[in-house]
Amino acid sequence: MALLKKYFWLVFLLLTLALRACFHAFPGFTEQLYSRGIFQGIRYGLDFLTGWLPFPFTYVLFAGLIWWGARAIRSIFVSRTDSLGRRLLQAGRRVILFGCAVVALFYWLWGFNYDRISIEQQLALPEVHPDSADIKAALDEQTQRVLQLRLTLQPDTSKAIDTAFPADQLETAVRQEVIVQLAALHFPTPGSPRGRQPFWKGFLLRFGAAGIYNPFSGECNIDRALHPLTKPINLAHELCHGYGFGDEGTCNFLAYLALEKSQQPYLRYTAELDFWRELAIAYRQSAPEAYPAFRATLPTGFRSDLDNIYRILDQYPEFFEAFRYQLYDQYLKSQGISEGMANYGKVIPLVLAWRQRG
Repeated sequence: MALLKKYFWLVFLLLTLALRACFHAFPGFTEQLYSRGIFQGIRYGLDFLTGWLPFPFTYVLFAGLIWWGARAIRSIFVSRTDSLGRRLLQAGRRVILFGCAVVALFYWLWGFNYDRISIEQQLALPEVHPDSADIKAALDEQTQRVLQLRLTLQPDTSKAIDTAFPADQLETAVRQEVIVQLAALHFPTPGSPRGRQPFWKGFLLRFGAAGIYNPFSGECNIDRALHPLTKPINLAHELCHGYGFGDEGTCNFLAYLALEKSQQPYLRYTAELDFWRELAIAYRQSAPEAYPAFRATLPTGFRSDLDNIYRILDQYPEFFEAFRYQLYDQYLKSQGISEGMANYGKVIPLVLAWRQRG
């Protein structure tokens, strides 16, 4: 019993990984038991514990991690009874058990959602594999859609949009749009995940992320440095994670559906603009020689919107970009997302399939 208590987190992790293997093998089981069951209670619990705080709970977790690390280091150098070798072994055991606890809790608090039934199956979406001609046709259609909507925000096509959605209303408005859309698709929407902008400008961008969902606090975080035209769609993406979706492409897709139906023109524009950018990236990759000529045909004001977005991103170059890409690519693959980082681009076939289904 003493040994079990000593290595509780290691045993708990092994049992968690065994359960995760079952969930991965039987997505329907995951969907009903965890995603639409256990996770609903977890979502309410996290909101009850952290949602009322006037500051991100991530700060508390970050401070706690520093405190734990300081204690671990202190235990190595301060003890006067044990040898240095024994102290190092004890510290190593604590680090390993701490890592076991983090991984196990990650799965129980949110990570099992990676193994739920795919969005394609749940919405009965047709299989779509767009080629370069399909991408160009979709981009042309999306260009007309986004430019027409843009006129409601900025009638002067030569000027960039210099307004922002009211900061004090952004979290509530975007969360409500996500709730309405997920409910319309018959997905549960328990609780009220918080939309936070922690730390300083560029903190997340420096690590290659516009936003991140924290499963240990239940908070949906975006970088405060993001251009106002990209904050709503990125927050909607993280809120979709907060409501139990792990797949990045799925969250991009659901975020787009949520905002493109909004009664707020600004929110609709951010969704259409984001999907336009996805299509434009795909077109530029398939036709690098033709893309500059296409971009030159766009109104000056729209090009200015794009330039302003990328200008902000350029202010915060990523640390260790290649390493981060490979690390997150392997992480996604370890969660059953075989395409890895390419999963983000899955939003294109998903939206095209949704439109095709009508």
